[in-house]
Amino acid sequence: MSIEQHIESHLDCKVIDKKTISAGEISSYKVSTSTGLSIFAKYQDIGNNNLINQASELVLLSESMDTPKVLGSSKYCLLLEWIEKSHNSNDQAEIGIALAKLHKCTNQYFGFDYDNTIGEMPQYNAVNQSITSWSYFFWEYRLLFQIKYALKNKLISHKEYTKLLLIKSKLKKILSSSIKPSLLHGDLWSGNVISGINGPVFIDTSCYYGHSEADLALTYMFGGFSNDFYRLYEVYSPLEPGYEQRKPIYMLYHYLNHLNIFGRSYHSGVLSCTNQILDS
Repeated sequence: MSIEQHIESHLDCKVIDKKTISAGEISSYKVSTSTGLSIFAKYQDIGNNNLINQASELVLLSESMDTPKVLGSSKYCLLLEWIEKSHNSNDQAEIGIALAKLHKCTNQYFGFDYDNTIGEMPQYNAVNQSITSWSYFFWEYRLLFQIKYALKNKLISHKEYTKLLLIKSKLKKILSSSIKPSLLHGDLWSGNVISGINGPVFIDTSCYYGHSEADLALTYMFGGFSNDFYRLYEVYSPLEPGYEQRKPIYMLYHYLNHLNIFGRSYHSGVLSCTNQILDS
């Protein structure tokens, strides 16, 4: 079925216009329908659960923050309400408050109900493993997979691989056993927050239950978040002592992920974080 057929099947309407936003394994479109509804549509030729998972994560997050309304999903398509962009001088503060509110949603165990993706990479979430140790989870299900993948694809040398493995012994010391699982957006960079008419709208999640600080790591890598964001976040969710020491651990995950997706332009970021962790 084409994307037009999927839309017509899900929403019982005709596609009047379709504009391509991006093309690739997953293509996205702005679609106008015969009912006057504007839709953001994602479509993939090879069916899997990725788009279904994205839909369920948006619904889950909508209990704590604004996300696009899910109009339909399947193994081939994801249909969302179209969010018109606007300018709101309070957006940064509102993003901080919304994220702090999300992190109040907790769970008994680290991980998630299913595995998902972070960008184009698999993200394994210790399904049915009942893990209560954050340091164990973050090493086994976040860093180690990415490190091995980078070595396999010759994006790091064997010497660098050996050095990265030394981080494991550091995690128990740096990541406290008192850290509790919070619901995370998982892929929080500025491009995944739309400034909507009624405030910020969060998209493109990679959800799991982890340390709340892990959500802040990506915000430092590409910018787009002001002091108001960080200040208001801390008003509603104060950071624990030792945050600056933990920050490079969480940034390392994203640098490794970007290294594995986009290549060696992220290699220096991986090494910088590694050195900061091992020197702490």
